[in-house]
Amino acid sequence: MLRLMLRVLVLALVAWAVVAVFLFVYPRRDRPRHASAIVVLGGDARGRLPLGLELAGAGVAPVLVVSDGAGSDWAPARALCAHPGGHSFRVVCFRPDPFSTRGEAREMKRMAAARGWRSLLVVTSTYHVYRARMLFQRCLKGKHVRLYVEGARSGWLSLPLNAAAETLKLGLAETLRRGC
Repeated sequence: MLRLMLRVLVLALVAWAVVAVFLFVYPRRDRPRHASAIVVLGGDARGRLPLGLELAGAGVAPVLVVSDGAGSDWAPARALCAHPGGHSFRVVCFRPDPFSTRGEAREMKRMAAARGWRSLLVVTSTYHVYRARMLFQRCLKGKHVRLYVEGARSGWLSLPLNAAAETLKLGLAETLRRGC
């Protein structure tokens, strides 16, 4: 009986690892030529913000929105939000309430409606692309805002922990927290 339970456990772990590769390592990513705004999600600012700045600097969008930039523990994000001028694009910083991906999606729904944005490019970490896309689609549903999501690569060492955490958060988003 113990051997059977171990085999089932190993099989379940292998199945999770295969699914995790598709959801958290190689998710569907978008690279649009133009968007109304680029939204850099809070969290792993060291990977996300440089990609957002690169895309904004390349003219992908006239506005760069930074979630929790002013409160970030990374000095370049704080500096960008403290002194947003001097770029070829406008910088807007905000702190979501609640401080979560869902809170960011809700704020972008409000901001897109208020500013007439027709498309958003959300920049997050690659392991977070799948869930971020799902939450933003829920909040933007019926709002006629085209959504693109791009992922910044994270370190391979943190991938197992990030994949495990994203699995739990995805499970919550698919069961207990299905709304916007």
